[in-house]
Amino acid sequence: MAQFKNLFSEIQIGNTHLNNRILSTAHQTNHVVDGIPTPDMTAYHVERAKGGVGLIVLEAAAVHPSGMLTGHTIAGYDKRVVPAYAEMAAQLHQYGTKVFAQLFHGGREFIASDYRHAAWAPSAEPSLRFGTMPRPMSLDDIEEVINGFALSAKLAKEAGLDGVEIACSHGYLPAQFWSSHTNHRNDHYGGSFENRMRFILEIMQQIWKTAGEDFTVGIRISADEMTMDGTTVADAINIVEYLVERVRIDFINVTAGDSSTYSGSTHIAPGSPMKHGYNAPHAFKIRMAGAIPVFVGTRIVDPVEAEQIIKTGKADMVGMTRALIVDPQMPNKAMSGELNSIDACIGCLQACIGHYHKGLAIGCVQNPIAGKERQLNPKLQKVKTKQHVVVIGAGPAGLQAAITADQQGHQVTLVEQQQVIGGLLQTMKKAPMRQELAETMLDNFSRKLEKSNVNVQLGKRISSADLVEWKPDVIICAAGSRPYLPHMQGIEDDRIKTLDELFSSNPTQIGKRVLVFDFSGDWPGMEAAIFLQEKGHEVTLFSTKLHIGQEVHQYLRNEYIKKLYQLKVKMRPHFDFGGIEQDQVTIRNLFTHERQAVGNWDTIVLAYGRIPNTELYEEVKGLAPVVQQIGDGLAPRTLEEATYEGLTTILNLGSIEVEIPG
Repeated sequence: MAQFKNLFSEIQIGNTHLNNRILSTAHQTNHVVDGIPTPDMTAYHVERAKGGVGLIVLEAAAVHPSGMLTGHTIAGYDKRVVPAYAEMAAQLHQYGTKVFAQLFHGGREFIASDYRHAAWAPSAEPSLRFGTMPRPMSLDDIEEVINGFALSAKLAKEAGLDGVEIACSHGYLPAQFWSSHTNHRNDHYGGSFENRMRFILEIMQQIWKTAGEDFTVGIRISADEMTMDGTTVADAINIVEYLVERVRIDFINVTAGDSSTYSGSTHIAPGSPMKHGYNAPHAFKIRMAGAIPVFVGTRIVDPVEAEQIIKTGKADMVGMTRALIVDPQMPNKAMSGELNSIDACIGCLQACIGHYHKGLAIGCVQNPIAGKERQLNPKLQKVKTKQHVVVIGAGPAGLQAAITADQQGHQVTLVEQQQVIGGLLQTMKKAPMRQELAETMLDNFSRKLEKSNVNVQLGKRISSADLVEWKPDVIICAAGSRPYLPHMQGIEDDRIKTLDELFSSNPTQIGKRVLVFDFSGDWPGMEAAIFLQEKGHEVTLFSTKLHIGQEVHQYLRNEYIKKLYQLKVKMRPHFDFGGIEQDQVTIRNLFTHERQAVGNWDTIVLAYGRIPNTELYEEVKGLAPVVQQIGDGLAPRTLEEATYEGLTTILNLGSIEVEIPG
């Protein structure tokens, strides 16, 4: 506690008293049906409240039907939301956690999974990222939306929520009004700075009038929209100074980025390897300008980082959303000094905001329970009959299985033929933009193994004789995968290298001119191209996808593509590898089927997917009552499937009566 005396100090925000300075910022869970939060959303947030978070801001709640961002958006203007809010508030308050609603209208920023209604905005200025052309709002539309903000705040208060946050960040509707780049109106809501500020000013005035002064109301703002024509820090300071002189604001939640552009959208949820806490200096400037409490987030994943931000006065509250997704108990662990038991966020974005963009419920690569608390917590709590579990393979799937089995009280043996744990994480450690992710995940697993009773046997190739001798009740085959090589002419050429060879502990000889062929549209091809170009090679990256990095989450893809452009890597989507003939490489256009010859090359790197190692499973599948395949050994996919199968395979083990020798 002494180490975090600032982070765990109390604070008064408006009419809300908070037990500590840790905040879970608004983020979409997709646990919404017909505009109403579900019990799954409540269970998700309750887990974080149990873990000691001081304040939870619920995900965006539309203030008007025109502001329903997706089919899974909370209808904050609908009276039916009150019972769901009330249940959430009652449960979170049991643990001392306060809860705000976020009041939202995206304007032209509109994602739809079904029928697309008309997007509203101050002017007909399109969103470049979503390709949405909005219709200019009439004065009646503006009045409706302002009243919608006020009604939504009133309903939140009636339900027992502690306050509301108005989403003015990321170029959403209030920011579209105050920006001269998106507001070209010639009435009293456009033109001068004062006119462009009228919309947000009237929203706040109407909220206070409708909800009453005994409430807490603040705004979320992008200090820097991080895009070519976006709001700068200087603009944000002017906005804050103007508002605080004219209306009561209880807090300002400072973030960064802009939804309407690729480069700006990255900062909505920045991932690895972006810098930790990079928005804190901007928050300090806003705090000085407004002289009111300031919240800040943006890649703050470590309580030590958070403590420094509070201690040095850069902000009053720290958003640690993704740290709380991966480890809901993070605040309690930090307060009790158990830092070594905190699981750190790896910044992959795959299952948190990545699920949101796919229309799926929130999840977490490292915490497969996240978002599935109602389904998986009962299985975690079920008393199991102790069994002897042998896990073969110490990649992410095997590690998750072994640790879960140990936590469930089983006797666990983990066997790995390499001298180190991690599997493909060891390869990812060599990749320039995956290094932090891989090292963090390895560190998390290593610390859990050290505290467990798992019998870890490294450098051992398991045999059937071993298993016959051990007589396990359960065998988990997590034997991983190996690189796939296409059946093409010239594939035996020793100038062809796989990604594993490129990032091995004994790097292979690579020529000056390198052709990288990417099959999956995931990280391997891009990482190979960046790795080699940074070392002075001349790289051309070919991909079979519609665009480079197609399967990587869009916010991370933005950073990859930026890096590839900065390094001047040549990029050619729509082509695959067609073999080598007479020292020329054939590439094939996937649309026209046209074949082209590339003659000026020294090395080829193939990132062409992987083959599951199923042979061991076939050898051992009769040597225990239960034998399961998981992870890449079942079928090569992603880290998310690996850890999820590692967890659920163990939780789904039946309770069988066995006697363990000794």
